[in-house]
Amino acid sequence: MAFNTALTSAASALLTCYSYAACVANIIMASSSDSKGHIDRPRDHPDEAPAAPAPSTAASLHEPTVADVLVTKAMLSKALPREIVDIIIDLAEYWPRTTTVVAGAGSAIGSGGTDENVFVLRSPPLGLPSWSSTPRAPFGAAHQGTPPSPRPPGQDFSADDFQKVMGAPTSLLAHPCRRLVFTFRSHDQGWGGDPDCRGTYRRSWTWFEVGLERWCKPNPESAPQQQLPSLNVADLCTVIPQVQPRPNGNGYRFGHPLLPAPHLKIQCNVTASDHEKEHRVVWSYTDEVDPERDVEAAEALDEQGRGKATGDGKFVRDLKLGDVITVWSKARFPGWANHVQHVKLEVYYAV
Repeated sequence: MAFNTALTSAASALLTCYSYAACVANIIMASSSDSKGHIDRPRDHPDEAPAAPAPSTAASLHEPTVADVLVTKAMLSKALPREIVDIIIDLAEYWPRTTTVVAGAGSAIGSGGTDENVFVLRSPPLGLPSWSSTPRAPFGAAHQGTPPSPRPPGQDFSADDFQKVMGAPTSLLAHPCRRLVFTFRSHDQGWGGDPDCRGTYRRSWTWFEVGLERWCKPNPESAPQQQLPSLNVADLCTVIPQVQPRPNGNGYRFGHPLLPAPHLKIQCNVTASDHEKEHRVVWSYTDEVDPERDVEAAEALDEQGRGKATGDGKFVRDLKLGDVITVWSKARFPGWANHVQHVKLEVYYAV
């Protein structure tokens, strides 16, 4: 009986703390109103203007900087435990973000050659707020579109390793990513495909796929002094797509599968349509669509042109401090072409 009473009291206290956290989070959300958690309506034509926000919303839009978040957390920590403060910040979605934009990103042509898989962009290193001003990190905008070199991944650096490099005034989170927002404006070749599939996303052989780069510990024999991540784009290893040895044993190559990977496919184009269309796709760490259990929800993602297994939030939750997200344009089979006009990647992360 005493145990049950103690358990009930503890549960009640936790519920009270969570309710209080939710209330404070709502206050923060109201003061920094934003629609970043919603999927925009696709625009079929580039000259179609997006819907203007209501005046009250436009006036209160606020994208917090790293400094804004740290100040807010410091203020809340004067009255609340750190764990509750972190809950409040996440409930309010009060996160800084990085944005990478590429216009005229190029086209992938499904002719069976190297043009089937075209690298589009890479994000800044995840969760490293002062990456652009770090002397050891020549990783500016000029490198965001630099094509990657196939280098196999090795042993990961730890969050403490990045902490030492950055000299950050606060502890950096090992898994800071909270949301990825992909925006594409593109179309395919405008013809071909099964007649029953035209105008839908079924059997579309032009699409976008996510990739991942990471700094890994080098072979001690080749670089015995390099014990910390260099933060140099030339030293990035490729986790996704898979890196394979060349058949002749001379170096490495990317192993791009023939068909879209259900857990990596971000969005495909409307089948056999030459009308430019904008898609905005949101991946969140709280997503929980299990493609094996939630078959109907997974099928709904497929009908929207997304990968069936991209709704479980795993990719976002598994991202590590310092990770670099990449985007690839894909096309398969003769005649198919992914005409890319605009790509944007927004990365929201906790500090």
